[in-house]
Amino acid sequence: MSTIKKQGIRNTIITYAGVVIGFVSLLFIQPNLLKPEELGLTKIIIAAASLIATVLPLGVSSVTTKYFPYFRNQEKGHHGYFGLMLLFPLAGAIICGLLIYLFKDIIIDQYIQQSYLFTQYFNLLLPLSLIIGLNMTLNAYCSSLFKTTIISFFEGILARVLFIILIVVYYLRWIDLTQMMYLFVGIYLIQVIAMVIYIYSIDKPSFKLDSGILKSVGVNNLIRFGLLLTLANFSSIGLKHLDTILIGKYMSLDYVGIFTLAAFIGLVIEIPLTSLERITHTKIAQAWSVNDTESIRKIYYQSVKYLMLIGGLLLVGIVSNITDLLSLLPAPYHQGAGVAVIACVGAFLNVSTGVNSSILFSSTKYMYGTYLLFLLLIMAFSLNIILIPMYGIVGAALATAISSVVYNAIKYIIILRHFGMQPFNTGSLKIAGVIVFTMSVAYFIPVFPNAVVSMIIKSGVITLMYGVLVYMFNIIPEYHHLIQRKK
Repeated sequence: MSTIKKQGIRNTIITYAGVVIGFVSLLFIQPNLLKPEELGLTKIIIAAASLIATVLPLGVSSVTTKYFPYFRNQEKGHHGYFGLMLLFPLAGAIICGLLIYLFKDIIIDQYIQQSYLFTQYFNLLLPLSLIIGLNMTLNAYCSSLFKTTIISFFEGILARVLFIILIVVYYLRWIDLTQMMYLFVGIYLIQVIAMVIYIYSIDKPSFKLDSGILKSVGVNNLIRFGLLLTLANFSSIGLKHLDTILIGKYMSLDYVGIFTLAAFIGLVIEIPLTSLERITHTKIAQAWSVNDTESIRKIYYQSVKYLMLIGGLLLVGIVSNITDLLSLLPAPYHQGAGVAVIACVGAFLNVSTGVNSSILFSSTKYMYGTYLLFLLLIMAFSLNIILIPMYGIVGAALATAISSVVYNAIKYIIILRHFGMQPFNTGSLKIAGVIVFTMSVAYFIPVFPNAVVSMIIKSGVITLMYGVLVYMFNIIPEYHHLIQRKK
């Protein structure tokens, strides 16, 4: 667990630094320097491209996580796995390119009335999808080398800083909207180039494939697993981006911008889970390969414990301050409060189930997770097309939250039934009690005229109360010695 803790801490620090940058960008820079329609354009483009990018690599990210340990040998260039890995996104790019070309007119017809600007830049989808797909592939390779901090830096800090610079340049009218969108795609290309340079600086990747190793693993196994996990990844990413894409169909791009900004606030709660999964996924896959269920059980339990603690504090803090926070934005964004609250609750319930996705999808029962994700994608799609026309962007938030809760509940049942792992105990109930009590008290904290002062005072009181209650209930006794030393 020491490696997991060290890299997890570094990833969390870098990721939260990126979140600070992202918050400044999304909550202050983008709403003030971009029109809601322009903000919505960037978000729907990246949502659609991300969805395509999950199909394009044909599941090689999951293949790398599961099968790279069989190829691992740095002195022998990992038996040419790097070259084999890149064949997947190459084949996927050809398939996706043909499908986009064939269905282009049908897709554009769905969006041309409400989101005309999106249809004007539709041709950027394939190149951006390819770039994101390559980046996902390289990230998986890097994670399999147990080097995850650099991924957090490139995605969490570098990309966001470059996007801020791009927005400022556009606002100053040094470039037009078309140039901004092409440079927007270029930011993701920079990540790919930087990742390739980094991999070659720390590793000895080879394109010379060892046919003997490949034969022992089984080509059919690789392809079958990759294609099956493609369905899982497509469903998983679809659950995250489907709402944004469908809002653009039923409503204008202005509402896409408002929704994505409000939903982003909720994503802050999921950051510790994202950071932890980058480490634990490869560790859990390694543990499954040697049938070390005790290590997996320990990771599962600890992930739930700490993620509930951190997620609970963030949930209370954000929900209690959401009105003040949105009051700092231009008026159109004030209507995103309901979306933000629903997104926060859904995100908290997601992190409270720990690293269950890593456990399920790296186990022998990964097919259950794949089928489950596909069914939930259908469920999310159905809920969105029902709830968005009825409740607008709040309906989209509800659809996503409901789908996430159902998804995690069923994953919990599958892991319990097939592996006998159950991560909740009386400590979990204590954490839930602390969250409810702190939220209740926070409701009665006076609201101050100045929104910034109000948020600072509320956040301070909430954090102090939360910390004292966690200490009093002895929820994390392993860290009490740190407090005692300070005394």
